Amino acid sequence: MANAKLISTLLLCMVVTAPVLHIEASIQCHTVTVALATCLGYLTRGGRSVPSSCCKGVINVKNAARTTKDRRETCGCLKRAARQYRVNFKFAAALPAVCKVHIPYRISRSINCNSIQ
Repeated sequence: MANAKLISTLLLCMVVTAPVLHIEASIQCHTVTVALATCLGYLTRGGRSVPSSCCKGVINVKNAARTTKDRRETCGCLKRAARQYRVNFKFAAALPAVCKVHIPYRISRSINCNSIQ
C-alpha cells in the first residue's frame, strides 16, 4: 500500500512539473512511468500472470517511442525507475515476451541506452 501511495505521489509530481521543465523529447518520462505503473508488482515480485493493463502499457510505450531519440529516452527513464523501485531484471527481461511485444534489444541492467536504434 505504501508503494502504491509513493508511486501515485511520484507520478503526480512528474505530471505537474514536466510542462514547466519544457522537456524536448516527444515521449516524456512521466508518460512512460504512468503507462507502466501497473507492471510494478510483476517487475518486483514476478508471478504467474501480468495484468492486461500492464501489457497494454508496454504496447503503448513501444508505439509512442517512434524515433531513436524516443527509444533512448525511454530506456534511460526505465533504467532510472528500475533502480528506484528495485526491479528484478529477470522479470523485466521477460515482460515483452509475456506481453507478446517484440522489441529489438535485450532488456538488462547493463544495457547501453545510447546503443539503441
